[in-house]
Amino acid sequence: MEQNPNFHKDITDFISNLFDLSIQAIDEYETYKKRRGLIDYIDMEISVKRLLDNEVVQEVLSEEVDLLMVDEFQDTSPIQLEIFWKLSQFAKYSIWVGDPKQSIYGFRGADPELMQAIIKQTGGVKPEDIQENSWRSRADLVHAVNAIFVKAFPDLPTEQIALKPAPPKVKAKEPFELDNALIHWHFQKDTPGKRMPGKPWTENCIAENIKTEILEKGVYFQPKGSDEVRKIRAGDIAVLCRSNHECLSMAESLHRAGLKAAIARNGLLKTAEARLILACLKFVLNQADSLSIAEILLLASKKDIETIIENRIEFLETRTSKYDNWATEDAFIQSLHDLRKEVLELSSTEILNLVIESLDLRRIIANWGNLEQRFANVDAIRQYAIKYEEGCNRLHTAASLGGFLLWLTDLEANGIDNQGSGAGADAVNVLTYHKSKGLEWSVVICHSLEQKLRDDVWGISIIPEKEEVDLTDILGNRWLRYWINPFTDQIKGTKLEENVNQSEAKKKATKAALAEEARLLYVGLTRARDYLIIPSKQNTFTKWLNRTWFEGKEDLQVLDPYLAGDGETGTYESPWFWENENVPLDTCVKVYSQLFPYTELPPQTIEYFGERAKKKTHIPFDIDTDKEDFKAFYKYKNHKETQYTDAIRLKADASEYVVAKVVKAFIAVDNLSKIEADRITIANNLVNNFEATEMVEAGSVLALSQNYYTYLQSRFNAKRVYKKRDLQLIFQNRLFNTVIDLIVETDNEIIIIQNSGFAGNHKEWRKKAKALASWMFLSQKAIREHFQTDKPILTGLHFVLNGGFVTFEIEPKVIQGSLF
Repeated sequence: MEQNPNFHKDITDFISNLFDLSIQAIDEYETYKKRRGLIDYIDMEISVKRLLDNEVVQEVLSEEVDLLMVDEFQDTSPIQLEIFWKLSQFAKYSIWVGDPKQSIYGFRGADPELMQAIIKQTGGVKPEDIQENSWRSRADLVHAVNAIFVKAFPDLPTEQIALKPAPPKVKAKEPFELDNALIHWHFQKDTPGKRMPGKPWTENCIAENIKTEILEKGVYFQPKGSDEVRKIRAGDIAVLCRSNHECLSMAESLHRAGLKAAIARNGLLKTAEARLILACLKFVLNQADSLSIAEILLLASKKDIETIIENRIEFLETRTSKYDNWATEDAFIQSLHDLRKEVLELSSTEILNLVIESLDLRRIIANWGNLEQRFANVDAIRQYAIKYEEGCNRLHTAASLGGFLLWLTDLEANGIDNQGSGAGADAVNVLTYHKSKGLEWSVVICHSLEQKLRDDVWGISIIPEKEEVDLTDILGNRWLRYWINPFTDQIKGTKLEENVNQSEAKKKATKAALAEEARLLYVGLTRARDYLIIPSKQNTFTKWLNRTWFEGKEDLQVLDPYLAGDGETGTYESPWFWENENVPLDTCVKVYSQLFPYTELPPQTIEYFGERAKKKTHIPFDIDTDKEDFKAFYKYKNHKETQYTDAIRLKADASEYVVAKVVKAFIAVDNLSKIEADRITIANNLVNNFEATEMVEAGSVLALSQNYYTYLQSRFNAKRVYKKRDLQLIFQNRLFNTVIDLIVETDNEIIIIQNSGFAGNHKEWRKKAKALASWMFLSQKAIREHFQTDKPILTGLHFVLNGGFVTFEIEPKVIQGSLF
């Protein structure tokens, strides 16, 4: 069949069509972005690369760039490397920081060969640039890693691999409470025969050993920066797995053993806490959403399903209108009804936070146990809300509560509604080797060592045309190769498999895969600070570790637990030597049944703040006399109306409100001592500025002001006059802040006049004056305090459109205090 030309044509056509479709998809994606004015991360990199070819940009960079620093150099992709390399040509100095042993992102495009090309081009790594010390791990762990990887990385000089333990303190010896740093856990089944239990037997064994051999036994370590030792807690432990699927299996085994696991996984919207929060949001969006009401009654009001169903049937049978609301008698539902009135102008994030806080949802959720995980999920929903709004902002689209709920549904449909990690002092950390990079724990358990080598040639590969990397054209001379496996799982024993396994491509793929997994194992082993645990099981090889130690051979076992002597826990020499000394290793052989019982998590003690206080009405600090009166503190009496001139003449269809603003503005700036021509100019300007030329003549405004000030001069012998005076008063521990239009001070009294644009008859003037009495009372007190005076204070309300006053008296009351 492999020789059949039609078979070859089918494969060729399939690959060609796949590339054609990919090109069309990329073109469509580019069109989509251009129509919306968008760019993605790759576009940014490409744009920067093109800019660096511009002569003007090159000239500016040559003048301005003194130092280029590249961190985590080993993780750069080819296009990033080309950008950094070009930038380094303009910089006076450049520093590249990286570790080729930790280049583990080949699936993202990182290529260790590119790093080596840069190193070679720049004259190699100088001894003074090599980090010599490990500041993380205990000495035995450093020595074990040195022994393994000096052998596993034959292309690197020893000085670029081996590290020295951090220089010892004055107290050179480790605390006696510490066990050996290197530990081998070996698990045996309790039944005869070679057939081993399937998954998740190994994970269950690891979980039980964490529980019994570490937490219950009480293993000690010395925290960083401390001279004391303490027992290891669950949060000090990390289990590293090769895949996310294995992480989930490991987390389940920890839960089975009665331990908590901190793990990032999807399924957020299926959790009870997410269902409650989303049900509340859906109710806010639509109060007739019966499914959401049912979930709220179940989760928040703690009603059983039978009661909810009966209640719903009864409601449907007895309701009088289709607009009747269900479950309004429930306190929680009623709280949501009240809350709906407050969210009209809020964003989806603000509504979410308001629902969580106002309804005290965390207190309800806390009662369900597994506190850290559930609270982490609540925070995950809040982070998603922020992310949704940020996405809407970038796309210049409206963000809404309904849009947010639909967006979350899409995340769930695509399996990317990730839960919070739930990390805490009482949860074992479970994560992949890749995600562990840059982190550290007191205890690291390297799981997944039984996996086979991932050296398939199938799928997409980047193939360089030349062995040497051309740093003047890093992205050039590389092409995509796609090989399809036409037999998928049925390829075993075929001629195609035989040919592929003997091909040069397979040899290169195997070499690259061995190097990649050696680097990944290096990252995993170096995450441990105090204890590194290597698990294995009966009749099974730790193939990954074997391949790393035995130069690709996986059927030779590195760690043999039976050298411990009698098949029980013991200590023996490890296969690793460093500087002619053996690295000690503790071996723990445990026999387990095929079945593991479930252990319930112990009840969790939850410490609360007190019950959340209900909403209270607080008196505002600022006094607003339009909304409150202070008549309990004064008497209003002896009002008198005075008409000092005729009402101002208004044109047809004039707005009294606008004309009053013109008149009040002119009165505030007018001065009878000014030249009349200047005064009329000011009046004209104000009429024009307020667009009142069709409402009133400037001359009428001038005449009213003239008569107003003439009347005041004849009525009062003014010693001082203050216009638009700001005054403040602290009254009853609150702030009264106002502006008084006119204050006239004579030798014997003080007069307050406030302008009003109200246009009505004399009877209506009195009502307006009485309504202003509280303001006048506080203004009088403010004046007495400000001017430090005991003079009588007269008060008047000036009706600027009518040319008249209402004067009245404000007499403070004596407030009688209680004797008891």
